[in-house]
Amino acid sequence: MDMGIFVQSVMLAATDLGLGSCAQASIADYPDVVSDILGTADDLILAFGLSLGYEDTDAPVNQYRVSRINIDTFCRWYE
Repeated sequence: MDMGIFVQSVMLAATDLGLGSCAQASIADYPDVVSDILGTADDLILAFGLSLGYEDTDAPVNQYRVSRINIDTFCRWYE
């Protein structure tokens, strides 16, 4: 199963509902901590976390933008 496509679909649906989202893959590095907090069974595997909520567009942290390289530098297009 492709978890990336699944979480992207959930995030797109959240956006459609007016919610902001933030995928958290690094949370999977701490399954014991998450299991202790949530009280989940030991036989479950933590793949990722996902934060959902209403975005505060005025918060300074939400003003941060990263630069990105042009897609043509790493992608080849064929017709």
